[in-house]
Amino acid sequence: MQSAQILDRQRTTLVVVDMQDVFLSQIKVRRLIEDNVKLLMQVAFTLDIPIVATTQNGSKLGGVIPALLDIGSIPIYDKLCFSCWQEENFAHFLQETERPQVLLTGIEGHICILQTAVDLINAGYAVHVPCDAVASRNKRDWKYALYRLQRAGAIVTSTESAIYEWLREAGTDSFRQVLSLLKQKQESKSSDSGEED
Repeated sequence: MQSAQILDRQRTTLVVVDMQDVFLSQIKVRRLIEDNVKLLMQVAFTLDIPIVATTQNGSKLGGVIPALLDIGSIPIYDKLCFSCWQEENFAHFLQETERPQVLLTGIEGHICILQTAVDLINAGYAVHVPCDAVASRNKRDWKYALYRLQRAGAIVTSTESAIYEWLREAGTDSFRQVLSLLKQKQESKSSDSGEED
């Protein structure tokens, strides 16, 4: 496992796991997860951070939700194994980036996220998992997945923490671009404040 604790945008790949409607429809905090994954993807595009996504048995279960595909073109690898690292093309893509840090997002926390994270840690990657950009159908499964991930050596973080670690400082053009995205999200959240979480 890498010793660095802070995300570096020159050393990170954003991984988006199985954001398919068939799974998301079972997630109680679906909107939160979609919004945070979308924001991370938007920021990653702005900062030239590589993004890679997966689907689970996409030919039968459907593709990545359109809201994420609208952001820009990204490689998407289909898999039957639960760990993304066991999918040969995904592993090859990650190795080709030569980036030792992975920000791991998506669903489900106790299955594909957990197995992928453990495999990546064992392969030498520093794995960061934003708690508000991963989910499981059952909150208890999500909670204990995060606990197990920490015990395995993953760094449990949040969407906003990850973004500000990528930025590292204020006053830059990148900061101003990303701040605009953060403000848009905050305004959207405020307008929805009357809705039940």
